Amino acid sequence: MLTSDEVQKRNAFAACAAFRIEGLEASLDRAREIAFQGELDAVGHHIEEAQGYLAQIRLLHQEALDEFCRAQGE
Repeated sequence: MLTSDEVQKRNAFAACAAFRIEGLEASLDRAREIAFQGELDAVGHHIEEAQGYLAQIRLLHQEALDEFCRAQGE
């Protein structure tokens, strides 16, 4: 059974990941729209933004994996 602290960490992770995933999706959607209009500079900006969200998601995922591995070792 999870402790209250573990539940709070899990919920915080889920909320942070969901926010970043939504941001990633929005950035990619916007970049796609702009690409159809031929505005390549703007596309580059939104791709960079999406890459930033992806990097944050990867970091959160790695932290969650590390936490899981620590919990398994206890």
